[in-house]
Amino acid sequence: MTDPGSEAPRKYPRQRTLKGARIQFDGLKTYDVTVRDMSEGGVKLKLGSPFAAPHTFLLIILNPNTGISQKRACELRWQRGDQIGAQFVDHEPAAPVTKLAAAGLRRTAAPD
Repeated sequence: MTDPGSEAPRKYPRQRTLKGARIQFDGLKTYDVTVRDMSEGGVKLKLGSPFAAPHTFLLIILNPNTGISQKRACELRWQRGDQIGAQFVDHEPAAPVTKLAAAGLRRTAAPD
């Protein structure tokens, strides 16, 4: 694993953020995390409490304002206490998972 303190040039610029998210692993096990910074290539997460993070996991980034969440496949790169760094292993974000708003739906006639 790479040392998180190394100052090697980054492939993608990081953007500081503070977003709620979950990591999903071993089927349906989930753990709440906070996204501290993110780039096109990866993410830095803060865990609620230190635990041995899984080597691979699905990151589900929540957006409470829109109800839309984004899923990214990740691989653990480093861990220090309650912080981990992960690399995105999918090449682009999966299509957002949306919640359907009943108020925005209308019934249409079925084709004959």
